[in-house]
Formats: sequence, structure tokens, C-alpha cells
Amino acid sequence: MELRQLLRTLRSRWKFVTAVFLLGLVVAGVVSTLMTPKYESRASIYVTATGSSTIDAYQLGIYSSLRTSSYADLATSPSVMQAVIDDLGLDRSVADLSSEVSVEAPISSVTLTISVSDAVPETAVDIARSVAEQIELLVSELEAPPNGLDATTGLPSQAPIVARLAGEPTFSNTAVSPSLPLNLVVGGLLGLVLGVVGAVLRDIFDTSVKNADDVAAMTDRPVLAVVPFDPTASKHPLIDGDSAGNLRAESFRMLRTNLQFADLDDDLRVIMVSSAVPNEGKTMTSCNLAIALAQNSKRVLLIDTDFRKPEVADFLGLENAVGLLSVLVGRTTLQAAIQPHVSGVDFLGTGPQPPNPVEVLGTRGMKNLIEEARGIYDVVILDAAPLVPVADPAVVSTLADGVLFVARQGKTGRVVLRNAFERLEAVGSPVIGVVLNMAPKRALGAYGYGYGYGYGYGQKSPNTAKDAKAAKAAKPKGRDGVMPGRRRAP
Repeated sequence: MELRQLLRTLRSRWKFVTAVFLLGLVVAGVVSTLMTPKYESRASIYVTATGSSTIDAYQLGIYSSLRTSSYADLATSPSVMQAVIDDLGLDRSVADLSSEVSVEAPISSVTLTISVSDAVPETAVDIARSVAEQIELLVSELEAPPNGLDATTGLPSQAPIVARLAGEPTFSNTAVSPSLPLNLVVGGLLGLVLGVVGAVLRDIFDTSVKNADDVAAMTDRPVLAVVPFDPTASKHPLIDGDSAGNLRAESFRMLRTNLQFADLDDDLRVIMVSSAVPNEGKTMTSCNLAIALAQNSKRVLLIDTDFRKPEVADFLGLENAVGLLSVLVGRTTLQAAIQPHVSGVDFLGTGPQPPNPVEVLGTRGMKNLIEEARGIYDVVILDAAPLVPVADPAVVSTLADGVLFVARQGKTGRVVLRNAFERLEAVGSPVIGVVLNMAPKRALGAYGYGYGYGYGYGQKSPNTAKDAKAAKAAKPKGRDGVMPGRRRAP
């Protein structure tokens, strides 16, 4: 993974990394609280040499410094530890006591430093003193001449090496462990490392669509807009003319602008909006795209063709009892079934739910209805069912000039998206472009100035003033809800 990819991963998953980092701190704090405090006592043993002359003392001093490391190893031997246990009457094993005692012998030094840690500071002092005494005895036994006689003269002789306790062992009522600051640092670093590794692994094994590059890997069609996640969208799903500067509203205006340049060779009059699976935001996209087009003085008809789960009427606050099916079976006309919305969009619901949606949508009457709407309106938007679960949208797509595909960033799987594109290719329906929905706001800057079309989120479109003026004019003042100065479809 390149550094740029790593940084992008950390930006997109910073919440996960932060959570694991904080978890490491919490675990370190809890462990430190649960650990038994340990108190330390230190004792020093001075190893000195005896001799009859300066030369003898010098030689014995060198000899004693060379032997000091050996004494340090013997100081924690089982025999010494057992002698300490017997001396103090401790209720612990030799292995347990050895884990509490350490003896250090610095290079070229004749001093042994005994360190003892224990849960009781007084006990630590007693153990340090007892260990020192046992080392004194051990050294005197190992260094004493055989039978106490000099091997040359046969006279009583003193041991050439003598170990003595240099002062009383230290006493401290301040615990040396656990060290809360140190444990927090270690826990935080471990949490940070695990968080970064986890974020990278999640990114590697994440098969969802995360950016325009993932879309480009499956289709040559562009990403026409990135709609940011808005926590208030569930309560206020529709944009309005007073939402200038709102990122979500601007993204749909950018989509409107980009659609004008998406396919210059074809006249995109009928656009189907769909997604791979449910809950990707295709209905919200259909409604807001229709509103954005109406704000630009376009005559727009929004038709709900999702017989499986019709939701457009709920978004617009209109009725769905009479609609598409009512017209197809001859119960009413297209003009009579259309309902105006305050945004300037005309709406045709699904009407009653048929038992066979695919057959209904594939009839000649459906084709004639679309052609009739094409002759009246500037743009006709068809909100279709998701492509993967049912065959309905594949049938509807053959009636449209192109398909606008909605994918939820970070949720829509790449395999699922590829399957949806393949279904459209199988029926010869062209994809106009892709809308990445519910994208994190921090990701918007990565898309520059609109992927080669229109304007970026940081700039105002030249149509902004025109949009605001059109939106203000689109507010109805009549009692019947028809826009003043706007011709209703006959």
C-alpha cells in the first residue's frame, strides 16, 4: 500500500483508529488499577580484598572485581533463596521469591546491588537484608582457605575476599509499579498500532464502492455528483430554493448541470434513476434531481415506476391511489392522474399495486405513455426499483434515453454494482453516469471540480443566482398549488 493510499485510509477510518487508541488507554488504565502495587528496597554489598602488601591488595582487588559477576549469579540461586525463606519464615516458593529479587554487578565494580520488590514495603526491606546476609555467608564460605590455613605457611589465614553490607536496606512507601503513565503510553501506542493495522486490513477486505476509482474499474461512465451524508435528510429529504450553500442541495444542482454535458450526442429527455439494491437513496435522488431541474425552469414529470415499494408520493407528500396503473388500464388519462408539487415538479404515482409489475411495465401502453409524456415535458424522470433483486427496472430502462445509477458510498458492494451494470448492458440500456450517495463530507474535496463537469463544491455555479430566482418564483401562491406564471401540462 502506497503512502497516499495509507493516508486516505486513515482519513476515511479515523474514527476506528481513534476508538482502538482510546480502548488501548482504557485497558492500560484498568490493568494498572487491578495490578497489586509493588514497593522496592535496595541493599548494597561491598566486596573487598585482603592482602599483606600493596601488590597483593591490588591483585586481589582485580580478582574480586572479576569474581563479582559470579557472586551476582549465585545470589539468586535456589539454595540462597531457600535460606532466606527459612530465615524469615516466608510462605512462598523459591521461584516466587526469585522473581522478586534481582542482583546486579556493574562491570569493573566490586559492589553488588540487591533489589527486592514486594507488596509490603517492610517485607521488601527484610528480604533485602536477609539476602545480603546470605550472600555474605556464601562469599565467606567460597573464599575461605581450606581448613582455615594458609597453603604455603600452614598458619591460620584470612579469606582473601570479604563481602560486607554497605548500610541498611532502603525503605520506601511509594510504589514503583504499576507505573500508570508508562502503562498509558504503552497501551496508547499498542492501541494506535492496532488501530492503524485494523484500518488497513478493513480497507483491504472492504469490497464496497469507496470512490470514483472503484466506479471507473467497472464502467467508463463518470461520477456525475457526490451527495454528502446529511443527518437531517431523513426529516427533510427534499431540497428547496432557499438552500443555497447547502452541500447536499449544491450536489443536486451540480448533477443537473453535469447531465447537460453527460452525452452531447443524445437528447436526454427520459432518465431512469435506479440502484443496485434497496436503501441506496435512489428515490431521494430522483425527487431532488427533479426539483433541481424545475428550479432551472424545466418542465419536469416525475413518474414512480417502483410498484414493489413506491415511496415517491411519501417524499413529496402527495397521493399514490391514482397513477400509472390507473392510466394503463384506462381508468383515467395521463393529464388527470398527474399531481402538481409546490416545487414545480409534476408527479405521476404508481397507483394500485399490480400482481405482475414486469408485465405491466413491458406493455405497449407503457411505451405510449412515456412517449406522450416526452412530447409534453422537457424532462421525464422514472424512479425505478433496484436492479439486482427484480427485473422491473431492466424493462423500464428500455423506455429511457439513459440510466442514472445511484450507489451508496461505503455500502454498495463492487460485485453487486458490477452485476447491476451487466443487467443494463444485457438489455442495451446506456448508463449516463453514477451518483455516489451519502458520502462523508471530508471526502468531497477529493473529487476536485466535479470530475470534469460543472463546478466543485467550493465554487458557486453561474446558475446559482438563476436557481435562487427560479426557486423563489416556483413557490405557489394560488390555492390550487399551481405555480404562478407556469403552464400546467394539458
